[in-house]
Formats: sequence, structure tokens, C-alpha cells
Amino acid sequence: MATGADTSVVGAAGVPTAAGAGTDNTIAGDEREHPRAGGKPRRIVRRTAKVVVALAVVLAFLALGDRWAVLYAENLAAQQVQKALKLHAEPEVHIAGFPFIGQVLAGNIDHVEVNVPDVDAGPVSVAQVKGTVDDIRIVGSLPSSVKGAVLSRVRGDILLDFKDLNREVGASQVHLMPGPEKNTVLAGGNLPVGDKQARIRGRAQLQRTGDRGLRMTLQDTRVVVPGLLTYVPGKGGGLQLTAPVADKMDEGELQQATGKHVFPQQMMKGRVLDTLVDHPSLLKPTGIDPSLIQGLQKLREPKVAQQMEFSAQLPDSLPGDIRLRDISVTKNGIRAQLTSKDLMVG
Repeated sequence: MATGADTSVVGAAGVPTAAGAGTDNTIAGDEREHPRAGGKPRRIVRRTAKVVVALAVVLAFLALGDRWAVLYAENLAAQQVQKALKLHAEPEVHIAGFPFIGQVLAGNIDHVEVNVPDVDAGPVSVAQVKGTVDDIRIVGSLPSSVKGAVLSRVRGDILLDFKDLNREVGASQVHLMPGPEKNTVLAGGNLPVGDKQARIRGRAQLQRTGDRGLRMTLQDTRVVVPGLLTYVPGKGGGLQLTAPVADKMDEGELQQATGKHVFPQQMMKGRVLDTLVDHPSLLKPTGIDPSLIQGLQKLREPKVAQQMEFSAQLPDSLPGDIRLRDISVTKNGIRAQLTSKDLMVG
């Protein structure tokens, strides 16, 4: 019995029997099945990767298409703004938000920025206009029945650059700068008066004119010829000679010219400009050329004001109810804030 059990496992020559061989075949078969079992997850990973890549390509094309739509809309909007405002240069338009096509289909665009250079505003040019529009509601049905749009909130920032103002208000030799008080502008520079170069100093006040305009008015001007005289145009002003110049004048000639006794020191104050213009011989002892006094007479306040004052209005071509809300003087120039609500365009 024992011998029979042994021969069922091992043959006489030590060769495995059929039962032993079957066991070995099972082990080999298991070894062959393992690679096939691991190949299935890899195939799933490969298929998933292909799907992800394809989806990424589709999304990339959709994003590219959306950006092309934005660029087209920005270019079209820039052309419309240029045409509406009669601008010399095409403005910059930037539409924010993604996806743009989704916003259009929903009939609501979140945010738009516009930068308009060099806008004509009467005697001066506006150096820069920056505007932002929030919550644009499209009126009508897309794509063929669009009637226009409602701009819920409009904000604008206008800059009148001092460099442009110096050039355009007709006083190229006078330079404007911020004043120490709110909404004040100081003016300083040199002007040729007669045969001399006179220093001019002035102060102007900036103010709004209604809801669509602003104005700069001259309030105090002083013309100084160093070492000789000071002239203040306008009411309450006049010509004042320096002490050394006044002391050189002849009292007898002064009395003869004015018909009353006038001391030379009185020429240091009061309104003596017309007297000196009418009697230029009085200037002979002082060495002052009469052309200087004649030049000061021409430099009356209206002429000075005309050179240094200006006013500006928002263009009539602006649509809707756009108003000036605030004005201020900065180191770069004059700034004005614009606002509007529920502005209908189109």
C-alpha cells in the first residue's frame, strides 16, 4: 500500500508522475496569466489619457475661438467709439471676463475698459481719457435683433496735462504747476516786455461750470522787472518803481507833469503807469527805456487773462447723461472724474 502511494507521486526512475506534472502545469499557467491580468489597467489608463488630451485640445480651440471673438468685438467697439467721438486716433478697448461668448449669449458683459488719447475739448486737448463700464446689458435678441445696450455704471478719468496747457492756452513761455491751495494753479515764466525780460507770476482758480465743463480763471498776476519795477495788472494794482529808481526822478518835472507836488517816493506806490506813458521824459534820469513802460501798458489784465485762462466742455458727441463729478489739480495736470448710470447706447 505504501509502495503504491509512493509510485503515484514519484516513478521508479524518479520522474514525476502525471499528478506531479499536473501540479507543475498549474504553477506555470498561473505565471502566464499574471501579465494578462496587469495589461487591463494599463489599457484603461491609456484610453483615459487619450480622452483627457482630446478634451484639452477641444478646450484649447474653444478658448482660442473665444479670444478671437473678444479681439473682434474689441476692434469693432474701438471703431464705433472713434466714429462716435470723431477721434483722430482709434482708442484702446479691453473686454474682461471669460468666456466672452458665454457672456454675450447670456446678454450681459461684466466689465469693459476704454483708453482714449488726445480728445479735442475746445481750446485745449485732453491728453488722456480712461473709462470703465460695468454690467453691460444687451438689449434685443441675438444675433440679428440687437437694438443696443444699457451701460449700468460708467466711470471716467480725464487728464489735462500741464505740458499741453502750457502750449495750447497761448502762453508758451509761462509754465503751469499745482498751487498750495485746493484747485489752484500757479503760473510762472518770462515774458518779453519792451527791451527787457520780465518775470510773470500768477495764480488761477479752477472751478466747474455746470455738470459738463470746467474753467480756469486768473485771480492774481504780478509782472516783475528785477531791480526796476513791479506791475500788477487789474483793479487795485498798478505800477510800483523800486526805491533806487524812484530816487532818481526829478521832483520839478513830476510836479509839472502831474500838476501837483509829487515826491519821488510816491512813485513807488499808486497808479503811475499812465503818467509815465504820457510823459516818457520823466524816465530819462532813471535810464529806463520808454518802450518798457509802453509794453506794460499793453500788458493789461484782459490780455494776460486771455493768455493764461481757458475753459473746456465735454464734447456734445458724448452719448447720454455723462456728468463731471469732481475736479482736482495734480502734479501732472488737471483731472476730472466722470460718472453716468444706466446709459443707453445704440
